[in-house]
Amino acid sequence: MKQFSVIVIGAGNRGRGYSRLMGNMPEKYKIVGVAEPVESKRRGMQKQFGIPEEACFVDWRDILDRPKMADIAVIATMDADHYAPAMKAIELGYDILLEKPVAPTPKECCDIANAAEKKG
Repeated sequence: MKQFSVIVIGAGNRGRGYSRLMGNMPEKYKIVGVAEPVESKRRGMQKQFGIPEEACFVDWRDILDRPKMADIAVIATMDADHYAPAMKAIELGYDILLEKPVAPTPKECCDIANAAEKKG
């Protein structure tokens, strides 16, 4: 069985919740990176999942400005902030788990769906 590598963008309640679920299935998922502006949450994820320092970021832009480093991006930022990281992750070729609401406007929801469909 393939083990999927995962980055988590947003380590609040939802991001940590998804991470805990994935962490309970280590044969399927490995958390390899995190982007979270709150240091205590970022460090907590780092410690819990053994994420190396070079894969811990304050801002989602920093983790997505580098070459693709995982199979999946969990995007659990604040609801109004889903669009930009989702579009960038799709562009980089990540499969995404995008927390709801997908985006604040119908147009942005359609943009995300269209980008994902084009990327396959």
